[in-house]
Amino acid sequence: MGVIRQRAFEWAALLAVALGVLLALFSAVGTLVADHLVVPVEVPAAALSVSSGEGAAITGTATADLTVADPTTAERMWTMGPSLLVAVLIVLVGTLLLRVVRSLRTGDPFASVNARRIGVCAAIVLVGGVVVAGLRAAGAHAVVGGADLSAVGGAAVEPVIDVPVGALLLGLGLASAAEFLRRGALLNEEVEGLI
Repeated sequence: MGVIRQRAFEWAALLAVALGVLLALFSAVGTLVADHLVVPVEVPAAALSVSSGEGAAITGTATADLTVADPTTAERMWTMGPSLLVAVLIVLVGTLLLRVVRSLRTGDPFASVNARRIGVCAAIVLVGGVVVAGLRAAGAHAVVGGADLSAVGGAAVEPVIDVPVGALLLGLGLASAAEFLRRGALLNEEVEGLI
């Protein structure tokens, strides 16, 4: 691989990490300076003031946005925390992936250290994704718990909780890549032992 091409991969990885951190920090700062917070919630259909047509009725729950006009500092911190954690996770995973890309200068992608680095990336993404989702859920519960719900007749409003499917799929994909590199490193060692 040419030196210019290798440097291009390194710069692309570094740029992707910087962009990810910048977006996560932008989200966190936006939460601090915004004059209101918006949390998606599930509202019981009975609390909605929607007239049903003939032969049609709204049942179950409906998704709506709860807007908190004057959030407290604690509510802002609860909603900002996950974005800061995402920025830290991006730095950790990006640093490890950048080290993998830089190690390709030696020409051996199946080094056992690369398999370990990718495996650590998988663990960070899997655990970090679940922790970020948990913090977002806790923050949403804190915001909803402190909100005045007289607009929906004081009905029980629950925040919408998202399962971190993207983080789980990415983490499993990285774990698979780590196993692929680990087996490639073992095969590489066996072949070198034969020669």
